[in-house]
Amino acid sequence: MTEAPAIFLLANDRVLANVVQLLHSLRAHDCSNKVFCIQFNDEAYFLKKVCWTFGVQLWESDLGRIDALGRRIYDSDPPAMPYPYCLGKLRKLSFLSFPAPAVYIDADCIVTATAELFNQIFTMPTAGIGYINTSPDGVYADVPAAVTLRERSTFLTSGMVAKSPGAVDIAEIERFFDHAMIEEFHKVRRRDGYVDQPLWNLLVDHGFFPAVDLLADKRVSRVTSVTADLSLQPDGSASAGGLPVLLLHLAGPALKRSPRYRFLLDGMLLGGLCDIAASDPDAFSEIARFLFTR
Repeated sequence: MTEAPAIFLLANDRVLANVVQLLHSLRAHDCSNKVFCIQFNDEAYFLKKVCWTFGVQLWESDLGRIDALGRRIYDSDPPAMPYPYCLGKLRKLSFLSFPAPAVYIDADCIVTATAELFNQIFTMPTAGIGYINTSPDGVYADVPAAVTLRERSTFLTSGMVAKSPGAVDIAEIERFFDHAMIEEFHKVRRRDGYVDQPLWNLLVDHGFFPAVDLLADKRVSRVTSVTADLSLQPDGSASAGGLPVLLLHLAGPALKRSPRYRFLLDGMLLGGLCDIAASDPDAFSEIARFLFTR
């Protein structure tokens, strides 16, 4: 039997509601996967309480080295949202050092598929990484230096990345980003707030990682956000075009205000808070006060 991938998320107290929703969605769909949380920064007092009540372990592997790598890359040309934001975004690289199958998912996602289907899609049978392409052109700037990269790029989305069982040594990524590669990166990366997505694509498009499209065989829909043709069910599942939706990426303020979105989000948040209350009433009181009085 193939080992179910561990699930990693990147978070801090500012996205606590998202974390509660995601963790409850995993529980609601019977996902028994090990779950790990990477701290985005030190704003994690309430995050740690939520992680404890859901049995989520903190993952701190190589964070100091990744922060140092981020500074080395961006010191000369910081992104639109500089430190500490861009350092936190790069910390998701830490999940690559996990010595078993794993999947990184942005905290503002909700799982909407059964555990069996989720694990099948996010398990990598061969060495490398797997991706779900939801941003067809959010990687490279439209400049001559990026033409070749654009022609061969998969334009992978860094918010949903699976890895094969072997651990990746962060030292290999440090060596990849030598002075010449950092210069090339700044010539080709798209700005406008993008931080880690161009970096992940550069690693793949230069051959550092072999990468595969996780949805190439059409077992599930490519829809990852709320759209007109998305069917939401009371149990938190979803389908589009006759195919189950693997997860939903909760992006876009206009969509988040829609009645269908609120139905799903509020239900997952309420379910997660009930989980916390049943496990630790004192923690629930603190967490609820933090979420609803900000």
